Amino acid sequence: MTTKELFTKNLKLSTEFDLYLLEHPDVAEQIPENALIVLLPKEDPELCEKNLELAKTRREPSQTVVHVWVEKVAPPRSRIVNPRVEVAA
Repeated sequence: MTTKELFTKNLKLSTEFDLYLLEHPDVAEQIPENALIVLLPKEDPELCEKNLELAKTRREPSQTVVHVWVEKVAPPRSRIVNPRVEVAA
């Protein structure tokens, strides 16, 4: 996996996790302040391995590490509500 692929996959995954936390504040409350969050997608073992390796090198002394196992990410959906299509003459 290239550095660019790693970045892109983690950017998408972290964005989805941020959205999840906004919708589920109870989950956000379980994460200690200043914790290192390691996102581990079960569908991508290579990314899991890379993220665990990164966490080892990025962890600050005595920093809490939180592993977030992600079963899967659902396909993106449109959020448009009741569009009205009109063919111009």
